[in-house]
Amino acid sequence: MMRQVAMVRFKFDWQKTIEAIEFIARQEPGITQYYIGKILFFADREHVLDYGRPITGDKYVAMEYGPVPSGVRDLLKFDSGFPDEILDELQAHIGIEHEGNKQRVYSKSGSDLPKLSGSDKTYLIASIRKYAKMSFPRLKDVSHEDVAYNEAWDRPGNANEMNIELWLEELDDPQAAKAQINEYANCAA
Repeated sequence: MMRQVAMVRFKFDWQKTIEAIEFIARQEPGITQYYIGKILFFADREHVLDYGRPITGDKYVAMEYGPVPSGVRDLLKFDSGFPDEILDELQAHIGIEHEGNKQRVYSKSGSDLPKLSGSDKTYLIASIRKYAKMSFPRLKDVSHEDVAYNEAWDRPGNANEMNIELWLEELDDPQAAKAQINEYANCAA
């Protein structure tokens, strides 16, 4: 029997996530849901490594084409099941056009995006610059190199949650980093 590992989880901040999606769509009008997910993944990953906290608090799952932010995936679905308050906020910030099996996302509001910090925006911009124009096959390959993705993908089942603490193993003091993200997760919960 496989031992269950307790994973650190952050509080999903839907307002900040909507602002992050709009921020990305402002930089890359018509960007697809796939690229939004990957940009958020890499920005969140680097922000956790440098600051001990993610941008969105989303939970990442391992799927066929790489890591997927599950809250973002659900938010951008036609039948997401989120409360009307959240869907109204989403629709105030972004527009979604369906193009075959792709969804193209556009910014609508032009608001100030007050929930995003300066470091959030900096990491989102860096991720956009690095990944937004990358080919689908290359982006898939790069995202499949992530240690947390591979560990989750190798477990039995589908859409397994990724253990983001595995990211910290590359740092000089992984134990101190784990204590920091656990403290932030407990404060945010």
